[in-house]
Amino acid sequence: MSRAEALSRSAPAQGANDLGPLVARVLLSLLFLYSGVGKLLGPEATMAYIAKAGLPLPMLSYAMALVVELGVATALLLGYRTREAAAVMAVFSIASALMFHNQFADKGQLIQFLKNLAIAGGFVQLMLGPVGRLGWDGRRQGTR
Repeated sequence: MSRAEALSRSAPAQGANDLGPLVARVLLSLLFLYSGVGKLLGPEATMAYIAKAGLPLPMLSYAMALVVELGVATALLLGYRTREAAAVMAVFSIASALMFHNQFADKGQLIQFLKNLAIAGGFVQLMLGPVGRLGWDGRRQGTR
């Protein structure tokens, strides 16, 4: 096979390597950006929910949630330090599942717990897969 043939056959694969991570970043980050804006607009309700879950220092937990849901999710959306942002988001998703959805006798809570784990799995895929060229990382360094 000539070099031109090899390049033309790999073009669709490269496009998927670029588009796939972008779609994943957009879909995963939207949930957290939406939730973060909700928390920003309703700090009292959010801190009350955190306190009801029995977590200490609701104001600090609230601030940390805002940093993750608005700051880290924005970095992920833009493809900036994608692997690191995905790692933080995976840990946040698992921690949220354990802290807020641990009443497994309640089917709704169990579904929320499993949903958080599934979302964490998506973040793990972003950590391990190609970052693609359609983001800050890809433009800065070429595909990692």
